[in-house]
Amino acid sequence: MKKLAILLITVIFSLTAFTIDVEAVGDFFTTLIQTYNEEGSVSNEEFDSFFQELSNLGLYRFYRTQMIGSAEYVDRPTNVQTYLSQIYDNVQSQFTTIEEKLALAGFLVYVQSDLSGEQITQEMIRSMPAYFATVQDYTRSLENDALTYFGNVIIYSLGIVDTAPFTDIQRFESKAEILDKRFYIYEGETNPEYNKIILENKESLEHGIQQLAQSDTTGRPLQIAIDQLSYNYVNSLINETNEQIQQVTQMFIEEGRHGVNISFIRIIIYAALILVTFLFLRKYFWITVLSIFGVEFVYLLAFYNPIKDTVSSFIYGSYIVTFVFLFLAVLLFKSIGKKIKFTEKVINFSIFFLVLLTLFVPSYYSYDLLMGKNTQFDNSTFETQLLNDVVAYPHAPLHKTISSLNSHLGSEYSKVNTFYKSTFASFLDDLLNSQVLSNLQGSSVQTNRDGLKIDKVENYRGIPLDFSKEVTDFVNSSEITERNIYNEVDTLKVQVHDVLKFSDAEFESKFMDTSNQLLRSTDLIDPLLPTLYSFFDVEKVDKINLKAYNTVFGTKIFLLFFLSLTILVIFEEKFVKYISLISMYFLSILSFIKVTPLEVFSQTGYPIIHTVDYTINYIFGIILLILTSLLFLRYLHYQRNK
Repeated sequence: MKKLAILLITVIFSLTAFTIDVEAVGDFFTTLIQTYNEEGSVSNEEFDSFFQELSNLGLYRFYRTQMIGSAEYVDRPTNVQTYLSQIYDNVQSQFTTIEEKLALAGFLVYVQSDLSGEQITQEMIRSMPAYFATVQDYTRSLENDALTYFGNVIIYSLGIVDTAPFTDIQRFESKAEILDKRFYIYEGETNPEYNKIILENKESLEHGIQQLAQSDTTGRPLQIAIDQLSYNYVNSLINETNEQIQQVTQMFIEEGRHGVNISFIRIIIYAALILVTFLFLRKYFWITVLSIFGVEFVYLLAFYNPIKDTVSSFIYGSYIVTFVFLFLAVLLFKSIGKKIKFTEKVINFSIFFLVLLTLFVPSYYSYDLLMGKNTQFDNSTFETQLLNDVVAYPHAPLHKTISSLNSHLGSEYSKVNTFYKSTFASFLDDLLNSQVLSNLQGSSVQTNRDGLKIDKVENYRGIPLDFSKEVTDFVNSSEITERNIYNEVDTLKVQVHDVLKFSDAEFESKFMDTSNQLLRSTDLIDPLLPTLYSFFDVEKVDKINLKAYNTVFGTKIFLLFFLSLTILVIFEEKFVKYISLISMYFLSILSFIKVTPLEVFSQTGYPIIHTVDYTINYIFGIILLILTSLLFLRYLHYQRNK
């Protein structure tokens, strides 16, 4: 608090000058970083609103993933910088000086780099909308302020007004007038920095004013000339400001640099050890791999951060997908092979089934991540963003489904209308013109005797035959459109259910209002409305399922379990087999342990959210135990049949 008070006095004092206090920006920037890194362990009332918005950002991406998935539905998806800039817009009113606002914008870049595990770069800073807007607004404000100041001095020198913030300048006789003096009257106090610029350029400024006085320019042309003359002295001011902005940018890069993550070096060391051992000490290859496995086991369990260690995350992510696919393929083949014994088939198929279950069975049930438990999310910026993403935006899944439904309904109506008003009418007209019919009025039809004689067979049979083809085409097309309509209805049912089951009453109300507006855009949908409205009666979930790989702790267990499985499958040495099985049993037991708080991924590159009120799904741990036991039985069965 004391540090902040001193800092605020410093930046408030800096308002008396046009220059940016780079040191003050740096102090405030480092204070924000310190507060961010200590969040949760210290109290920082000054930044509560920021951390609340950051938490809402994480909840927004989490709920969005639950409702419609993580995929973006536009060619140029919105990135985290846009959302961080929304936070800036929401909290910037608490920061009054340019130093504070620049520090806040730079701090958001730091947050982005922390979430992505990347270092701050010039490009990252420049592409942050909050930073760009802050610099642009300040530069524009500074330019306008200086133009008004210099303009006031110029019109004072021309005798148009009798007051100016700087009066130590020669006055010239002129009949000049300007249309609106408001744009040239400086309301603030005398600015020493502006005065310094005038004094340093006094001779050239007075010469320029004298030329204006002698030119007899007046009105709008005079205003343009005054602005042009003022710009000559504003440019140096803007150039100096740009240099200060560059200093601030460089300071953000240096002060916001994270400790270099050298954990990837272990991968290089592993590769070198494996290569050397394989080439020259192949007899001890399994010992090398087992040693590496032990080191990696400790690293993943104790130090691995799935977000910041991007190299390891990429390697393991690629490995898990590839290994699981190959392992399941081999197991499936060994479950259906003709020469495989029945017992082995049963074991292999059971392992196959259980491995699949680990991918889909939740390992935790969270209660405090329910939207109804997070009332601060209601009426927030990110609740609105969530509503836009699921239904309001034209590219939102529900919006697209409703639009497609309306399009199919409109297409069907148009085709039916055309068929009866044009095609069917043309058919009747052809019958009349060919004298098959003599009169047609309402449902009363009179035939023409001569038109029905055998020599007119091409008319009385040919015309209906042609019409029957059009009827068939019409019916087929209508059936296809009907299927499309009800496919969209089914899709809408699923989408509405996926959204509303995770919604609280507040979000549900807004979602239904927005959806209703879209559904009411055409009366063609009216016959379907009772059915569609029934979709909105959805039972809410009473807990949120979290799979192992949705959490930081669960991800570690998941990766280590399959890493142990890899070692078990690849190496034949008994010692390696038993070490792998022991580690898998150990990890299975770990899945029963409750860690608080449990870190939950909202989405890659976005804030992690936390759950405290949650329970463990023991079925997941039991699956791991059974899977490990079956692998052990499979190994014993293999040993007996060698």
